[in-house]
Amino acid sequence: MLIISQNATNYDLNFPSDVVLRINLAWCNSLEELENNLKKHSDQKIFVDLPIGRIKPPNNKYSLDGLLPVINENENIRYFAISNVESKDDLKPFLEKLPKRVNVIPKIESPQAINNIGEICEELENEEKI
Repeated sequence: MLIISQNATNYDLNFPSDVVLRINLAWCNSLEELENNLKKHSDQKIFVDLPIGRIKPPNNKYSLDGLLPVINENENIRYFAISNVESKDDLKPFLEKLPKRVNVIPKIESPQAINNIGEICEELENEEKI
């Protein structure tokens, strides 16, 4: 999988058709901006990255419930990364609410998460575990 940052789309570059575009919600200033990016890149698979616990700027915050209408309306959202997953319990709301087409990706970023990596991976429902 080749993942390209949303920032790369600011340049006059051509990407292969199988590129996955990563949209980091820390750098999206509104849901409207997210929706515009999704429409602009509707022919590409999208990797949405939800920063949780981010303290450095930019520090945009979005709730899962606030994002769900956008996710449900955009079939090209195929990956959803969650920052600072420490245990399988951190994944439950996402696994319960996100559409099954979306591959949930826990971002392992602490010693506690490393200690719990087995239970975190077992909780993932998709065949492809990233």
